[in-house]
Amino acid sequence: MKWMIPTQHGAWSMLILPFVLGGTVGGWVWTHVPFAIAWLFVYMGTFFLFQYIKQRKKSRELLRTVIIYLMIAILSIIPVLWMQWSLIWFAFAMIPFGLTNAYFAKIKDERNVWNDVSAVTSFCIGGMASYYHGAHVVDETIAWVFVLPYLYFLGSIFFVKTMIREKKSIAYRNLSWGYHMLLIVVFIALGYPLLALAYAPSLIRAIWFYGKKIPIMKIGIVEIANSVFVLVCLTMNLLI
Repeated sequence: MKWMIPTQHGAWSMLILPFVLGGTVGGWVWTHVPFAIAWLFVYMGTFFLFQYIKQRKKSRELLRTVIIYLMIAILSIIPVLWMQWSLIWFAFAMIPFGLTNAYFAKIKDERNVWNDVSAVTSFCIGGMASYYHGAHVVDETIAWVFVLPYLYFLGSIFFVKTMIREKKSIAYRNLSWGYHMLLIVVFIALGYPLLALAYAPSLIRAIWFYGKKIPIMKIGIVEIANSVFVLVCLTMNLLI
């Protein structure tokens, strides 16, 4: 077996931000530790599973890695489900989106915007599960825990498209700029200035970076830094 780590910087932000937001707002408990381990290895296991699916010549070593990662995830989640079995419903909710990602991997169209949207949905459901594990309740806040990161990552999808795959597309540029502007205007109009502030750097980088030749690594680093800022702002808004 070969230990491997996914190199997609944006996906790491999607993995961590919703989970940490949900745990911080809902309340941390000791079983969040094995929960986090399971969440990490589910991500890594499914990531390499999708890599395996799209291979023409199947790699046994890659398959062994997938199996080990998913076994670690299963063993880690057992004490969590023992304490709170109802979390299984969040896992069921993720299945359709996981199958969607598997489909795009099979047809080798992982850059499709709907594949990205599907992945973001799964990650944000994970944030809801993290919140529910601490709060033990389905309420208005759990909806915000899903929606607010979802809105941020949806904008990130549009931004990254304008920087890499669709950098010559005026339609994607207008979509990216318009979407980020709309978020800020709407939250100001609704009386949530802190939420408007959370998404402001996203608008700035979407406009400032557009048309510039920026290495993918740097784009990923900027997204991680922006995610930290967004996490702080969203956490403050939900805890106030």
